[in-house]
Amino acid sequence: MRLDERLRLLRGEVPQPTPAAPQSGLAERLRRIAPMARQPGPSGAPDEQALVDVLGAERLAPGVLRVERRFGRDRLRGPAWPGDCRQSLPKLVGEGVGSPGNWLFLDTETSGLAGGTGTWAFLCGLLRIEDQGLLLRQYLLTRLDAECAYLEAIGAELHEAELLVTYNGKSFDGPLLSTRFRLAGLPEDIGGKVHLDLLRPVRCAFARVWPDCRLATVEQRLLGIARLGDLPGAEAPRAWLAWLRHGEIRALSEVLGHNRRDLFSLPTLAAAMARCLCNPASVGADVRGVARYWLARGQEAAALSILAQDPHALDADGLFDLARLYRRRREWAQAYPIWRSLAARGHARGTEALAKYLEHREGDYVQALEWVDRLPVGPDRAYRRRRIERKLRGGHQACC
Repeated sequence: MRLDERLRLLRGEVPQPTPAAPQSGLAERLRRIAPMARQPGPSGAPDEQALVDVLGAERLAPGVLRVERRFGRDRLRGPAWPGDCRQSLPKLVGEGVGSPGNWLFLDTETSGLAGGTGTWAFLCGLLRIEDQGLLLRQYLLTRLDAECAYLEAIGAELHEAELLVTYNGKSFDGPLLSTRFRLAGLPEDIGGKVHLDLLRPVRCAFARVWPDCRLATVEQRLLGIARLGDLPGAEAPRAWLAWLRHGEIRALSEVLGHNRRDLFSLPTLAAAMARCLCNPASVGADVRGVARYWLARGQEAAALSILAQDPHALDADGLFDLARLYRRRREWAQAYPIWRSLAARGHARGTEALAKYLEHREGDYVQALEWVDRLPVGPDRAYRRRRIERKLRGGHQACC
């Protein structure tokens, strides 16, 4: 069965085949759900004009709606003005991300969370920062056969963007949209954009502190935002199907509200995370996790600065990371007392680092041997012991 015939069957426009007609597995499943598509719900059959009126939307093409709204600073509530991220967001991405007017905050609502070719991104919300507020555009797919026009409208927006900001967008929203573009035979450059996925720094900072890193948890614990009466994101697929099958509008309009709240949180979160990554202890973040975030980005000085802010608050592994950074910079006077303290506490890696320092930097083989003997029994300890004993017998001198 061709795709256009399947779509017409889903909408109840194709009569059921006679019992004698052969049925493939897919055709039989479509035949069974066709009555559901024709069954009138509380709002009757899908009425796109009614949906346009309720949402205050613009019809770009049959089956493609756009809701556009501007929000001034006086209409937004929260602990921080989202536009503050214009100064702080480059700290997360680096310089050269273009002007804030070309940043695009993106969030999708989909027909499911499995991904792949069977998942539709039926709503795509895009948020831009303007001088006096925020510009919100939400693109809504109301008919399956209109996806090509729907994606073309979204693609025009994406083409102008220099930076994409999402939450879990690198793993979900971005790949899903790319898949839909490819299936529609349309060009896409999502993978070529500079893309800041805020989930990554959030996980580095709070994965070991919070029970989870869902956006709702971030809003409550970091941004001080509590959503009241919000439709859970997991209900979005059901709301869209209720529209396609029965023309139900209310739940679908609530999905747009949920999407809007998700988008408003992104610039505020970007500003909050920039502050968190500079001073993680001030918001109860995992200091060691934040330092590792900077190290993964190749910013060793930033990682050292984070760990050195309050060494007394670090656990043993955090102190070892700090000493290792001092060692890389050959700042032995700072690294040595940390290793000494860790070795006294029985920290194996700290003890090994102290023994190496005494052997190779100080040439104090007697003390080095004493600390090697405190290492866990094993081939590594035996090797180090034999090497130091040879040096003691040979009268080696200290390395300079």
